[in-house]
Amino acid sequence: MKFALPFALIASMVIGVRGIAPLVNLGKAEVWLELDTDKLKGRPAQLAWSDSERELYLQVVEGTTVETLKVRHYLLARDRAPAALDDQPEWAKTYWRWKSAKSYFGDPLMTIELDTRREIVESMRERNTSYLNSETHAPATLESKATAGTRVINRLMLKGQIIGEFVDEQVFSGYTFSWSPRLLGLIAFRARSGRLTIMNVDGQTDVVKDAKDVWLPAWSESGDLIAYLEREGRKKFSLKVISTL
Repeated sequence: MKFALPFALIASMVIGVRGIAPLVNLGKAEVWLELDTDKLKGRPAQLAWSDSERELYLQVVEGTTVETLKVRHYLLARDRAPAALDDQPEWAKTYWRWKSAKSYFGDPLMTIELDTRREIVESMRERNTSYLNSETHAPATLESKATAGTRVINRLMLKGQIIGEFVDEQVFSGYTFSWSPRLLGLIAFRARSGRLTIMNVDGQTDVVKDAKDVWLPAWSESGDLIAYLEREGRKKFSLKVISTL
């Protein structure tokens, strides 16, 4: 005898952009901290999980050129004020290397390509869109590469998807994406819409519900957690964490 599944049950199973089960099951995002860039004295540039996965390292930068750049370091934990550090911990450096690498643990099928193009702009106002030197979007600052009347667009491409876009700026790897740990075969990235998006080796994608204006996604080494900063205002961010189920 055949039984028809209730429509609600089918609908709950069929989620994600592809119309089938999601690439990874995620819980609801939880707010760990509210961050104020005035109090931190800089804009977020790096976010890295600790080995215990109870804390994260945050790097912020202040300045508009390489010569004036100041770097500050913080340790973040849930519901605790950011604790200043003297330097970047070794575990944060190790995490950042694999999290922001050009390829997924050396896999040629999961290698990020750089697409660079120059466009003519009608007004100088159109050039105020870069991530690295804009007070609205910036994580770190480098001198503009643009010439008058043009802008240089650097795009990080993977499986036909734009996983990072830098206008009039040098590419800052890892700012808009994070590889998953080795066994999952996934990448989390900020789509052009600002939404957190997950993609697999076949180029299939899922958009994470309610995760918008996302920066610095960071997948924990166990694969159990995804952290990211969500912009809440001109100088305000929320540190949010999603658990995988």
